[in-house]
Amino acid sequence: MVLRPFYSDGDLLQKIATGDEHAFSLFYYKYNKTVFLFAYRILDDELHAEELMQEVMLKVWMLGDELSNVNNIESYMRVMCRNRCYNKLRQLRREAGKNREATLGWRDESNETEETILLNEAKGLYEKAIAKLPAQQREVYNLCQIQGLKYEEAAKQLNISVLTVQSYMKIALKSVRNTMRNHGGIAAILITLKLF
Repeated sequence: MVLRPFYSDGDLLQKIATGDEHAFSLFYYKYNKTVFLFAYRILDDELHAEELMQEVMLKVWMLGDELSNVNNIESYMRVMCRNRCYNKLRQLRREAGKNREATLGWRDESNETEETILLNEAKGLYEKAIAKLPAQQREVYNLCQIQGLKYEEAAKQLNISVLTVQSYMKIALKSVRNTMRNHGGIAAILITLKLF
């Protein structure tokens, strides 16, 4: 078993500011999963969440001396990640609009009634997808995905292991995602943009 030296965030940030690659590796190992999960909860797409996590980590590395001005790195990364997620969602929405115009050959005139109907259908489909989950998966999904609890918090509340929570979330996310994908692309896009 290899023991890693313990460094506080402050120590790591000071070392990263001087270009210490080892300190950055330790920092990356400590925070990459947290940033990925935060991005994934917003984007609901593993590939985009992974790309976004890499962008956030690269930004931390590139900050250099500016890291000394960061008081709370977790909050800083959360805000940076959230802002980048919203930018990504806007980009995906624009691309979806362009693709829809190109394939359907008509100009979107911002028909709010149609959008409201689609959104209601998407919400109904999303709620049905959650309702179809087995009871404990549904409970874990609601705590982690909807209420935003960390896996450890949900495990403690439900009196089950963190690994069980992770397993239930993985299965539940796959099931909900598949249900949304199987019922039309526009519903999945709307549910992503409006509910998360």
